[in-house]
Amino acid sequence: MIQNIKRNCPICNSQNKKFLFRQKFSLLSEGSLLTGYDVVVCENCGFGFADDIPEQTEFDIYYQQMSKYEYQDSGGKESGFDLMRFQIYVKTIKPYLLSTQSSILDLGCATGRLLSLFKESGYTNVKGLDPSPVCSDLAAKLYRIVVQTGNLWDIEIPGKPFNCIILSGVLEHIRDIDRALSRLSNILSDDGIVFIDVPNASKFSMYQDAPFQQFSMEHINFFSPFSLSNLMKSFGFLELLSLKENYPQSPNTICPSVSGIYKKIDNVNPASIVKDELTEIDLSNYITQSKKIEERIHQIINDVVDKASSILVWGTGTHTLRLMGTSRLSQAKISAFIDSNYRYQGKTIFDIPIISPDDIKNRDEPILISSRVFQESIKIQIKDILKLENNLILLY
Repeated sequence: MIQNIKRNCPICNSQNKKFLFRQKFSLLSEGSLLTGYDVVVCENCGFGFADDIPEQTEFDIYYQQMSKYEYQDSGGKESGFDLMRFQIYVKTIKPYLLSTQSSILDLGCATGRLLSLFKESGYTNVKGLDPSPVCSDLAAKLYRIVVQTGNLWDIEIPGKPFNCIILSGVLEHIRDIDRALSRLSNILSDDGIVFIDVPNASKFSMYQDAPFQQFSMEHINFFSPFSLSNLMKSFGFLELLSLKENYPQSPNTICPSVSGIYKKIDNVNPASIVKDELTEIDLSNYITQSKKIEERIHQIINDVVDKASSILVWGTGTHTLRLMGTSRLSQAKISAFIDSNYRYQGKTIFDIPIISPDDIKNRDEPILISSRVFQESIKIQIKDILKLENNLILLY
């Protein structure tokens, strides 16, 4: 049984924290990481993070076994939105690289598309690291890029230290941030740089999203520009650049982000921490907004339950697992869940099977689409690709 453990603040190590919200999830029959966590902010430095969560080793196992970053429903290719984001990364990082011979490591690189863009720009000394062996195979097949399978702490990376290490959408997933940054420092050259991009928790309330979606099963650190800067300073990194961006994830969803480029400084005491006064305010606003949106969604679900007709539910991620744990969706007559990710197929939620989209071609139950980000693309898949005439139940 997975044991949850309280965390000190990952930035300042304070034990003093303020509770904001309890996130809850239902469980898959296999591969679930946790049933929920406390969203808290450090009362000393203001950093927001998930508390009462498993050890890092449990997260490592989860990402190896349950990866969602293989793009298997599109032949390993990323979305146009991801490609646009990667192009911005390359444009941002290139001025800080000394030459096209600079060695680049992308941690959590998925199928290697970002590294392929660097290759196209003349940087041939590129390498990736990802916990999913499928990602490694796809990177080699699609882009002829070497991606080692593993995580940051238990894999030996041969050769000289890297000139550039990239963590895009990674640091918010890591429990043991202190270990991660110590390891980064060890494999980064003395004149090397680190590029980090994470969701901007001080702006969550400014953009419409599914209720509590930013408190996903995988996102356990909630950074603002202040807290990211505090973190890097406390581990001896000088901030060369700080940017705030807004990246589209779908036609109707935008994710605010904060990114930065950092360089190691030798023999410098950690800088004093500047308290983040923004994250608690915005997370509190985000929680209030999410509760209001969730009330409307619960009413739609109540109507479905009251009709007592059989339905299919498309999606088994954070959105669905939260609804199964906090709404009456678990009382609905769900014949099956549908998910395009083969890692979820064959498992169950509340003893209800998770099946492939190909398995519903001869079924006529209404389909409840349990996603905001992918609602439109799922509609297209159902109507235009699978050519199904099932009625659709939309939550957004």
